[in-house]
Amino acid sequence: MLVFGGTRSSGLAWAVSKALNSEVGKSEIKTFPDGEKYVKLGNKVAGIECAVIQSVRTNDDFVELLLMLDALRDGGATQVHAVTPYMAYMRQDKRFTEGEALSAKTVLKVIHELADSITMVNCHFLNEGGEAVFNHVNFMNLDAIPLLVQEMAQHAKVPVVIAPDKGSVGYAKEAATLLDCEFNHLSKKRLSGTEVTIKSKELDVKGKDVIILDDIISTGGTIVEAVKIIRGWHPASISVGCVHGLFLNGTDSFKGVADRLISTDTLDNPVGKVSVAPIIAADLRR
Repeated sequence: MLVFGGTRSSGLAWAVSKALNSEVGKSEIKTFPDGEKYVKLGNKVAGIECAVIQSVRTNDDFVELLLMLDALRDGGATQVHAVTPYMAYMRQDKRFTEGEALSAKTVLKVIHELADSITMVNCHFLNEGGEAVFNHVNFMNLDAIPLLVQEMAQHAKVPVVIAPDKGSVGYAKEAATLLDCEFNHLSKKRLSGTEVTIKSKELDVKGKDVIILDDIISTGGTIVEAVKIIRGWHPASISVGCVHGLFLNGTDSFKGVADRLISTDTLDNPVGKVSVAPIIAADLRR
């Protein structure tokens, strides 16, 4: 198998190819002055099974992914696998008002036309890993929560898991099962697209090592506010972890608030210490 990496996930592609003991595909990717993307494969792919690993955070990432997949198809690859560790546009999987575009459906549909398989890591609208079907598109949703829990458990002698809101209870429950400990959640009220408030709901965490997990941290505002509230309950420590670390405002807001902050490497960031390469490699072997 040849493993190609997009510019967003070149390091992760290298780690996956190493785990598979396979070759890293060569490619030339550049952006023209007018913003258009250019992709050229550096390997002959006729008769070879190929995978493209590219997290999609921006529109440019998405176009680059599509061009790479189509180039592999045109080049005669026997199978083309699209691996998008982080996939944008997955928040809109339902229509809340008439006329809204169903972005998750649109994006998956386009990729499905160009790839034989689609793999994501902790797709935002799914609560568990495994094979999934959405609007007649089949894909694999890998679960990186166990990898995060394994790392965070090293610093938690008396763990307790707290979800920052009800939407993350599934992750908290999964982590608590793995750690054989209790879990609970806070209540969140969204004030605007960037502002939220956490309702105080005192929990018994005194002297315990609190673990807060979520799939995505965007700006970090919700988590920071949650940590500040929990800190007032006198835990022994507070560790924050997420699968996809967007950190749109950086990670400085967590300093002096949380004792530890980690994420996986689905996206490049200063705290992406947990690699999802092993679970992606295992899925490609399958």
